[in-house]
Amino acid sequence: MEAVALVLLILVLFEGASLAGGDHDRAKKLKEAGEIVPLERVVETAKKAHPGQLLEAELDEKKGRLVYELELLDEEGTVWELKYDAKSGELLKEKQEH
Repeated sequence: MEAVALVLLILVLFEGASLAGGDHDRAKKLKEAGEIVPLERVVETAKKAHPGQLLEAELDEKKGRLVYELELLDEEGTVWELKYDAKSGELLKEKQEH
């Protein structure tokens, strides 16, 4: 499978704007086929751990695994980078950005 690199900005996700090109369609097909969990579910999970604002979300392929990469700005002003398995929604890695 070719690498998937979707940059889904908060405006796109939550204010109804649409993505250009086939990236949005590919992500939608993967979700409908049960290949990935909905991004909204992963964002909700991330915000429970780090309440704040979603800055960026990407769907990438890493070593044959689809991974959601999120950046969140928490209520204390700290930016967190979180990686979730896109198929299961399991947290794979989190790190505080400096």
